Amino acid sequence: MLLHFADAKILKTRTQKKLAWFILFILNLGVILSIWWSGTSNYYITDPSGGNIYVAIGRLFGLLMQFALIIQVLLISRITSIEQTFGFDKLNRLHRLIGQWIVVLLALHPLFLTLGYKTMNSYTLWQQFIDFLTAWKDVFLAFIGACLFICIIAISYAIIRKRLRYEYWYFPHLFTYLALFLVFFHQTNSGDLAKGWALYYWYTVSCGVFAFAILYRFIRPLWNAYRFRFRVERVEIEAKDTFSVYITGKQLERFAYKAGQYANITFLQKGLWFTHPFSFSMEHNKTHIRFTMKALGDHTKRLDELRPGTRVILDGPLGLFIEETSRNEKLLFIAGGIGITPIRSIIGDSSGRRRDMVLLYAVRCLDDIAFRSEFEELQKLHPFPVHYIISTPTSEYESGYLDREKLTRLVPDFLERDVYLCGPPPMMDTTIASLRGLGLKNLNLHYEKFSF
Repeated sequence: MLLHFADAKILKTRTQKKLAWFILFILNLGVILSIWWSGTSNYYITDPSGGNIYVAIGRLFGLLMQFALIIQVLLISRITSIEQTFGFDKLNRLHRLIGQWIVVLLALHPLFLTLGYKTMNSYTLWQQFIDFLTAWKDVFLAFIGACLFICIIAISYAIIRKRLRYEYWYFPHLFTYLALFLVFFHQTNSGDLAKGWALYYWYTVSCGVFAFAILYRFIRPLWNAYRFRFRVERVEIEAKDTFSVYITGKQLERFAYKAGQYANITFLQKGLWFTHPFSFSMEHNKTHIRFTMKALGDHTKRLDELRPGTRVILDGPLGLFIEETSRNEKLLFIAGGIGITPIRSIIGDSSGRRRDMVLLYAVRCLDDIAFRSEFEELQKLHPFPVHYIISTPTSEYESGYLDREKLTRLVPDFLERDVYLCGPPPMMDTTIASLRGLGLKNLNLHYEKFSF
């Protein structure tokens, strides 16, 4: 009962934070619109002759695009208050959606300005476009920045993203900061933000957001690496093509994270220094931190080469795939393949509080089962059912795939439980559809898709 009350209190606080961030967003959007109206209404709207109306609309699109870019920076800043309020999955989806709208605004802003000024100057579209690039201050820099944005957004579309290695997708995104720097001068040297209170407002908002982005994305991970002296302690084989990396350091009891969360990890060893997200695969303790990875790509296939003593940078903890989001006393964990890693840490943490738990763990073959001995030890301390579901035929465990029949047979009371799901995206999509089709409420379903 006390646990349920504590969880309800956490959920109430998170709802209040969501409301506060939403109000802050609406207020700032209102300020942006008022800046446009105060700089536009007395001239362009009241005198819509010639190309004035096109210029007015073009400037509005420009302001909305600038506001959207600031929101994008805020979403990727990994600010704890935002990330722990909305969760990685929702922020990631919103980030992609806004990116698509930015492409539209990037096209409409110069298009309408060109249409407007070409009419005023009696130019052709091409003449006016060249005039912008050559005669208008900082427009050429903004054009380069816009091209960078388009390239970055293009590689984020699923059809391209799925064909890229993580690091080939990740590093181009760092050029976002260069693109923002290039367009900033255009924002503050012309248009509605160039003078008066609007200029001071934009400086305050931009500098504040960038300061938080630098603090949380760059300074905090480096400070933690210095403070805790993270180093690789050892690498152990956990299952077929699956490795556990144990990390040690100084005063690890002060490095707080919640079971189920993840971190972006950089191993400072030649050939392995690419940054990748991995889940904590063990509950918080004072001696070491553990991440478990499956050799799926060029980076993870070389993890067995990690040398003890290698320095590590951890950017985190991150994510909202945590026990505190549950609304029921009873829990159901569903894992597919390497998706067992965050679930392993939550089970280890929850077993100490003796919660009613069930685990469904689906893998391709027996050799893919990770943490089997650890689950057996945890079951000795706090008995809970563990059902292994093996794709290949076996007489030892359930065979086939996790489907509605197995869900209802193995966990008949699953509708009374909070369900935590983690696994490959196709498996997650199928299981989510099955759970919802069987009547599970969205509030009782917890998952985060870690695919980039």
